This record gives sequence, structure tokens and C-alpha cells, in this order.
Amino acid sequence: MHEAEGRGAMVAGMRQTLRLIASGRAACAYIARDADERMREEVSRAAQAAGVPLSDGESMAELGRRCRIAVGCAVAARTKEG
Repeated sequence: MHEAEGRGAMVAGMRQTLRLIASGRAACAYIARDADERMREEVSRAAQAAGVPLSDGESMAELGRRCRIAVGCAVAARTKEG
């Protein structure tokens, strides 16, 4: 869990997450432990370069539920508040 947990809106999906990180509006990012390795590497690099905390403890099903979507989710991010 991150300090930013519980604040800001969640976005689901690779493109949306990478856009949020690149724009500087991501408070934290999440990647499912069972996500494709190439996705894990790309999001990890982007988050590290931007100084965004990255969590990888959840499964795709758990992350999908956190994002309030009916399917699994490999990558997500939480927006900064305000």
C-alpha cells in the first residue's frame, strides 16, 4: 500500500497508466503480479523514471476489482488529488 492509497481516481489499462505517469499526474501505479513480463518492464521503467511508486502485489483479478471493472486488469494507476 502506498501513502496515496485511497485518494484520487483510478485509471485502468496500459495506455492510460503510461499517459498518467508521463503527464506527472500519477500518485502511484499498480501492476498485477501475473501481468505479462514486457508490460511489467515497461511500466516499471516509466514509473521509476518519473519517481512514481509502483506496487505489484495483487493479481489481475484483484486489481480489476480495485478499479471497479468487471474484468482483470494488468496495469492501473491512481491520480494525484486535486
